[in-house]
Amino acid sequence: MQASAVALVLSSTASHAYWNFLLKRAGGSDIVLGLSKVAEAVLFAPLFVWLMIWRYPDHPGMWGWIVVAAALALANYMAVAKAYSLGDLSLVYPIGRAGILLFLPALGYLAFGERPSPLGWLALSLIVFGILVLQLPAFSTAAIAAFVPQLRSRAVAFALLAALAAAGYTVWDKRALRELPAFTYFYGYTALVAAAYIAMIWRAHPSEQVTQTWRAHKSAIVQIGVLNTGTYLLVLIALRGETSSYVIAIRQLSIVWGALLGRFVLNETLSVPKRAGIALLVVGCVLVAVS
Repeated sequence: MQASAVALVLSSTASHAYWNFLLKRAGGSDIVLGLSKVAEAVLFAPLFVWLMIWRYPDHPGMWGWIVVAAALALANYMAVAKAYSLGDLSLVYPIGRAGILLFLPALGYLAFGERPSPLGWLALSLIVFGILVLQLPAFSTAAIAAFVPQLRSRAVAFALLAALAAAGYTVWDKRALRELPAFTYFYGYTALVAAAYIAMIWRAHPSEQVTQTWRAHKSAIVQIGVLNTGTYLLVLIALRGETSSYVIAIRQLSIVWGALLGRFVLNETLSVPKRAGIALLVVGCVLVAVS
């Protein structure tokens, strides 16, 4: 990978980990996440309008690209929500993250003819394995025996469906960026997702609860919205000229930053499997960067 692309993705991993840390500290509810999407859409609306009027007034077919991207993003959110309703976070999250790298090489090849090198395949394997190792409570036969049967559950099936949707919108993003400016494209589908997301939240929760959540966590909600836009714009810029699998592989380094924030800010324990998983992720990301 080009050094500039590696720097962009590494920067995005730090900001991604931080906004997830803010989300967790604010309670990690779907209300907080949904309100952050609304805040994101509202805050960046003036810039979007200015760009559409003065800089990029004519983009034939723009909303076609945006609507498909929004549909894939919503499919990802809905599959993740269903997976969480059926299984634990400790099971669904790693499968969903690792699953993206199971689907993305094939989709990248079909869409763009991308072919990871042998070193790239080794790096991707290490990252997927590291994500799974991070979730083990201990390196023991009993822990592994308890984990493996869960891979056949409905929760895992929906987590893999979410991963497929994420891989799909990654490839779609890269293709769309050949036609549209990164911010215009990203904001357009973010606004659509925000509208759909807030509609689902208002249906699922009393309005008083939504209002109370905003009042209690509005600072974190606004920060999450701003950081989410900045984070993914960095990824979109990197995607333009790099292999999709490599960009998303390095994005998994955000898990490492998240684990370190949990350890040193939230005083969470770093078990031996977590340390081993972090090491595998770091080695895999280094190999991606040089492959």
